[in-house]
Amino acid sequence: MDDHPAVATELLFDGYRGQIARYPDFWAITAPDAPDDYFGNYLLLASPPHDHDKGWLEQSFDRHIGRDPRIRHRTFQWTLQEGQHSRLAGFITAGYHYLELQALGVTTTQLRQPAGAQSLPVRPFVHHDWPAWHALELAERDPAHNAVDYARFLDGRMALYHAMIADGLGQWWGMWEGEELVASCGLFFKGSLGRFQWVRTRERWRNRGLCRHLLYQVASHGLQRVPEIIIVADSDYFAHRIYRNLGFETRGRLGSLFRRKRPEP
Repeated sequence: MDDHPAVATELLFDGYRGQIARYPDFWAITAPDAPDDYFGNYLLLASPPHDHDKGWLEQSFDRHIGRDPRIRHRTFQWTLQEGQHSRLAGFITAGYHYLELQALGVTTTQLRQPAGAQSLPVRPFVHHDWPAWHALELAERDPAHNAVDYARFLDGRMALYHAMIADGLGQWWGMWEGEELVASCGLFFKGSLGRFQWVRTRERWRNRGLCRHLLYQVASHGLQRVPEIIIVADSDYFAHRIYRNLGFETRGRLGSLFRRKRPEP
């Protein structure tokens, strides 16, 4: 499973902040300090699930992950081969959300410089920049997330990224207009791969070409360290056009099922 570029790079973060327990049919990934992280506490499956797997998968999740009473979700993730699909109507009927993710990669020879002038500077974060990141992510969150809970979640992510940067595993980058952070992303490294994290543009600054210039500058820097950089996004995400215009190409797919709240026992 860990030869898939999206999985291999995601395990960098999973292993750094939590625990990975390997079993024949799945790996159980847990982040004890982030029980409300849906994609930090999950089962990574050896093969795509089908409706008849629902019972034993839920039992396995509850046994290996859900014993922590603070964890109220269930999440399953797996790799998908070309043309591979799953029968998931039973999961969907039970309240699960299905996401299909694409891993896209770019090398030095594939990376294309975006058209137009770069209007704002891009630079790596220093310590006092992080409150601006926290405020940006809180302001731009999905409205379905409670502000207090999401702020606590961001605290945990910020601590993780601080530690990884201090250990030389990557850097966070921002694009600024004066004192205002208008776009940012992280880039971290595992072996021969780089992995983008949390590419974000402030809403009122979107559709000005900032994201593509940010990604190009950061990718150019990262490709001096590794031969390939990966970005993972929802298959329906509008930014795929931006990524592909920069030269990113599909490297693989992931399937994911998550349910935000488990039924009370």
